[in-house]
Amino acid sequence: MLEELKILVELQSVDGRLLALEKAKGDLPNRVLELQSQIEQLVEQQRQKTAALATTQSQRRSAEGALQMARERKKKYDEQLYSVKNNKEYDAVTAEIEMAVADIDQTETKILEAIEQEDLLKKETAELDEKLKTLQAEYDEQQAVLAQRERETRSMVEALQQQRDELAAKLRKPVLGAYQRILNGKDGLAVVEIMRGSCGGCSTRIPPQRVMEIREMNQIRYCESCGRILIWNDSEEEAVNKMEAAVAA
Repeated sequence: MLEELKILVELQSVDGRLLALEKAKGDLPNRVLELQSQIEQLVEQQRQKTAALATTQSQRRSAEGALQMARERKKKYDEQLYSVKNNKEYDAVTAEIEMAVADIDQTETKILEAIEQEDLLKKETAELDEKLKTLQAEYDEQQAVLAQRERETRSMVEALQQQRDELAAKLRKPVLGAYQRILNGKDGLAVVEIMRGSCGGCSTRIPPQRVMEIREMNQIRYCESCGRILIWNDSEEEAVNKMEAAVAA
């Protein structure tokens, strides 16, 4: 067997075990990331609501100050009505009173609207708090489970990774690069055996002559359909013998 083929077979075996360990985690890694993203979004919404509430409260306090001033202004002009000396002064004071009343009405409306907005923001903030608590609890639980699984498999993963690095170092860069591209593009399965005269990856039928070439295991050959690296399976020996007998006959 070509040494590089032997290494590729071993490398595929190691990568298969690493992939199995990763799959054993199930959907936990994705779920943890999803929960983390949702929590970050809620925290940002909470920050925005808190900032909006602070702004609304500041506007309400400012309006309350303006309302007090408008009321004092009206009171002052109400008192001046008793000391006017002619119609001109009366009209001027009355106009000031009307302006003060209009200011009071507008400011009271602003205060009421601000209070309503504050109540709404407080309610929304409380709802966000509850959602955040629920998500945080689920995140903590899922993260703990994931961490436990990773602790349980860490030593095995590290050993396999070291073995993988050692095997990869023995391959020529072009061969390793081709293997890695196939591995990444074919769901972690780059090297496959011939099964019943077909590619063990995509089940495409392989011509008898090519099967016999692959049987030699003297160079790296690829499936013409899926591009995976093909290797010989000893269980195919009987089938090849029959083919050879048929050709000889």
